[in-house]
Amino acid sequence: MRGSPVSGRTFLAWILGVALGIGCNCGMTTGSTGSGAGGGTANAGGGSASGGSGGSSGTGGGTGSNQCVPPCGAGFTCSATGHCITPGTCSSNLDCADGKICEPDGGTCVPGSSCGSTAVNGGNATPNLIIALDRSCSMTSKIAGKTKWAIAVDAISQLTSSYQGKVRFGLTLFPDTVTPNCEQSTIPIPIGDANEGTIQARLAAALDAGNAEYPKGPCVTNIDTGVQQAATDPGLSDPTHRGFVLLITDGKQSGCSAGGGNNGTEAAIGTLRQTKGVDTFVVAFDNTGGIDVPSLNRFADAGGQLAPTARDGGFLFFNASDQASLQAALALIGGRTLGCSYLLTQTPPDPSRLFVFFDKNQVSRDPAHQQGWDYDAAKNQVVFYGMSCDTLKAGGVTKLDIVYGCPNPGIN
Repeated sequence: MRGSPVSGRTFLAWILGVALGIGCNCGMTTGSTGSGAGGGTANAGGGSASGGSGGSSGTGGGTGSNQCVPPCGAGFTCSATGHCITPGTCSSNLDCADGKICEPDGGTCVPGSSCGSTAVNGGNATPNLIIALDRSCSMTSKIAGKTKWAIAVDAISQLTSSYQGKVRFGLTLFPDTVTPNCEQSTIPIPIGDANEGTIQARLAAALDAGNAEYPKGPCVTNIDTGVQQAATDPGLSDPTHRGFVLLITDGKQSGCSAGGGNNGTEAAIGTLRQTKGVDTFVVAFDNTGGIDVPSLNRFADAGGQLAPTARDGGFLFFNASDQASLQAALALIGGRTLGCSYLLTQTPPDPSRLFVFFDKNQVSRDPAHQQGWDYDAAKNQVVFYGMSCDTLKAGGVTKLDIVYGCPNPGIN
């Protein structure tokens, strides 16, 4: 699955059998042995690997013990199967905690399962983001000798390049040129895979004043129907990818009210969030003071993604007045969309026995969603929260392991 911030391989073990002990070859513990090789690995990009084979059950003696006879000497400890081993190592899977197996070569416990397994694909559930870009006539005004339109095109090109393969992008422009003035036609570039080049090429072509999408008319600002059109993108209804809208405007609703004006915009943004869990980022791009601050604050509040300035009682929306501040705002927004949800392509047989590791260190499950992770059964995703999510986004994890533990076999 594309888009994972983890550079290593993602290991997921699919359980087919039950865990086995290996019969002791010393002392009083007796029983037949069985093999329980661990499962294979799959990379985050969706690679495959062969699974291991489950072993047959051992039959323990009625008075069995796993104490080593003779006792282990100094510097050694008795394993679960009656072998003398160095502390911190293992001789079988029984020496390891839940969610780990004994690595045959190194004799150490590593994330995995001993039940017999096959690798399944998984990875970060890449978010869906549609950009609703204002192409009203005022976008031809200049900041530091460059049109706002050219600055916006450059910033969007940078955003889509920076998050290529990490975010699934779409694009719509308002007002459009198909249905003039206040109405919108179909979305020109719906959310989809590998749209970055298509978006960049379309906007680059629109830098030419002779291009139909250059902001030279109609000279209206129909934020309401622009947002309402973006809300119809099928990608925002996809339950496996979290959806977002990015609204970029340099002004305020003007010359139109076909979609209910500011009230219609606020309602559309609020409905998206309440019914589909789709948040909206609101970016104002202007250096003349011509923006509608109260309405933009309402839009941002309804969208659920507030700018950092909101913490200090400032704008709720992202406010940009030049090229540097617009690029910085879009970079921050791109980072926020990166999810901490890892999609599993098969359903765990026992969700209560999922185990998660960052670089072999176990991460605790947190049903309160403050730290650690939890399993979202409706979407079949492992979702990270708090510092765990931040660590993943920052690239602080070399290897992520999500282990499907064995269902309790109910041995008699």
